Amino acid sequence: MLMNTLSKFLNAKIGVFVLLAISFGLIYNPLTKFPVTFCVIIVFIFLSTYLQDGNFKALNFNRLNLKTVGLILLLYVFLEVTADFVIQPLITKIFNEPADYSSFKFIEGDTPNYLKYLIFMWISAAFGEELLFRAFVFSQLKKIIGEQKIVIVLLSTVLFSLPHLYQGTAGLVITFLFGIFFGLIYLKFKNIWINIIVHGLIDTVFLTLSYYGLLSFYS
Repeated sequence: MLMNTLSKFLNAKIGVFVLLAISFGLIYNPLTKFPVTFCVIIVFIFLSTYLQDGNFKALNFNRLNLKTVGLILLLYVFLEVTADFVIQPLITKIFNEPADYSSFKFIEGDTPNYLKYLIFMWISAAFGEELLFRAFVFSQLKKIIGEQKIVIVLLSTVLFSLPHLYQGTAGLVITFLFGIFFGLIYLKFKNIWINIIVHGLIDTVFLTLSYYGLLSFYS
């Protein structure tokens, strides 16, 4: 009885707003730091989804096959090439400054930190961000506004972009465009593993360039 009441509340619009507010607020909570923060968020999302639905189907952890792997590689190459040779240079030219990636400078030449942050990145950015800003936010916004897919993509992208304010205006715009791409990918294929792996591959290249002191490549 109690679980049914809780489920009804969490599926009502006010309950959904509460879950979204908590999940987003956890990013800025003062009690945990990266990457523990996203571990907490991941647990919260799984718990919230289960309390709402009694399962995790809404998160779209669907199986991968060879065809899907090929799709992932294709999407990754497209996004990597587009971002590196079109979006980054164009945004840098428009704003007359590159994105501010100076906070990753400490990785340069530091193998232990590089390997550590690769693991952290796959947990927090690839798995955590895609789970939060695509799988969870999409499923929650759908409960509020229904099948307004483009609105959901835009709102989720705004939420995705805000934690990247430290990258400056150019970095924020680039993150917003990435958010649109990731949102459309999720909207089209409805398999969060695709988003996670593509996101992880892109960030792996980024961290590798950071390690070799080649972040100027993005400018």
